[in-house]
Amino acid sequence: MRALRKYPVGVAFLVALLSMGCRRGPAEGPASGSGGTPGAAVADDLKGVAKQTERTAKDIGQATVDLADKAGQHLEHLTDHAGADSKDAWITTKVKSALTGEGIDPLHVHVDTNGKVVTLSGTVPSVAKKEKAVSAARMVTDVVDVKDHLFVQADGH
Repeated sequence: MRALRKYPVGVAFLVALLSMGCRRGPAEGPASGSGGTPGAAVADDLKGVAKQTERTAKDIGQATVDLADKAGQHLEHLTDHAGADSKDAWITTKVKSALTGEGIDPLHVHVDTNGKVVTLSGTVPSVAKKEKAVSAARMVTDVVDVKDHLFVQADGH
């Protein structure tokens, strides 16, 4: 049953094919109301096939629209996610630049950004440098919050 949900267009087409053709058995006479002529029976059969084909075409069209909507929603989700990741990468770059501008060694301070929240980790030589690092990160455009995981180096190390 799950396989049928994966291929709604194919299933609709198969149903249309199976439903086509004469609705009377070979032993039955001409269709009632057809006037009794073989041509009228064929015309009635063709009308029935045409109506079924029209219904099937509408079902296929609706299934196609539904699939396109789902695909569009998935692409939108992927685009939003990619956009957020690139924004975080840009914030990380700007914070690293701001830290370097404050004289903080970029080799000892790690900057990570997730959802516009910056996390600073590593070691700095003094409490003053720690405060400068946090302040510089907070001043960067689009930073929502700064998590301070910095350690002050012990004297002589």
